[in-house]
Amino acid sequence: MKSSVIKIAFSLLAMPVLLLAIPFHLSAQDIPAGAWAGTWKFNPEKSKFPGKPPQADQVTIDPDGAISVQETNSAGKTSSWSYKPQQGKAVPVEGHGENVTVIATKVNPYRTEQIWSYNGRPAKSYAILSKDGKTQTFHIAGKDKDGKPFKELVVFEKQ
Repeated sequence: MKSSVIKIAFSLLAMPVLLLAIPFHLSAQDIPAGAWAGTWKFNPEKSKFPGKPPQADQVTIDPDGAISVQETNSAGKTSSWSYKPQQGKAVPVEGHGENVTVIATKVNPYRTEQIWSYNGRPAKSYAILSKDGKTQTFHIAGKDKDGKPFKELVVFEKQ
């Protein structure tokens, strides 16, 4: 009898702890790519940049959600950076400067939202996937390194 009471008491005490742990576990889940998976190249005619547009901008999204970007800026300098988003968790962005993180949220199968931190400077973005899965539109707004506001619209087409 005593052991039954102890088991019930332990279960009642453990349940709130487990219930509190579930949201933390869910918030650290990878974000599978689904229809976003593939290689995407930007369309310079449909995109809008705050300055001169890059020569090239390509995004590759792996089925597990890992994102890698290869860019060639307007002066011809190439760069690449990557990250593996986790639902609601800040993750480091490798190759995009020091102290750059992103918090990604998959809102639904056709919309993702991101909160970026560029060494403490915030920016917000969202991406929309067309219903046919052939076009991705990426919007970002924030402040540049000089504190000036910027907005960017990049239209990507699936390759």
